[in-house]
Amino acid sequence: MLSCREMSEQASELLEGRASGVQRAAAWLHLSMCRHCRRYFRQMRLTIETLRRSGPTLPSFDPDRVLKAIDDAAPR
Repeated sequence: MLSCREMSEQASELLEGRASGVQRAAAWLHLSMCRHCRRYFRQMRLTIETLRRSGPTLPSFDPDRVLKAIDDAAPR
């Protein structure tokens, strides 16, 4: 059976349909017994679905701009 850590590491692979049959079976077994991972898995599924629906409308991520905005907002 998968541990919670293994479950979280494989969540996106499972949700995107790239997991093997053995991985899916192990995940199903774990999810049937672990409410915390079920909650995490549901949140991941919602996040992936939201990002897919948003598609190209999301602005590009510019880490330099984000860091500059954080620096500018910091109290002096």
